[in-house]
Amino acid sequence: MQRTLRLHPSRQAREHSMPRYFINTKNNIEAIDSEGTELPNLNALRSLMRAVLIEILRDEGEETGINEYTAKAYDVVGRHMMSAKINFYIFDQ
Repeated sequence: MQRTLRLHPSRQAREHSMPRYFINTKNNIEAIDSEGTELPNLNALRSLMRAVLIEILRDEGEETGINEYTAKAYDVVGRHMMSAKINFYIFDQ
């Protein structure tokens, strides 16, 4: 996984910016988030991860036939902050 890490942000940057999170998603291939998203807190991260996985399932699920997607969120120093998984299956009777 390649990511540019900001190891020593300035004090001013820490005081005036929100945390940046990078959300990598995976179905049969892994998509690496190289830009990240600034979010105010972990609740916002949780909501974004849910929305991202629902959108991927909606947009790609029927086309690819893949019904399981995962997401992992990392902070700017590469610490794993949160994971999410979505599964969707329809069974014929």
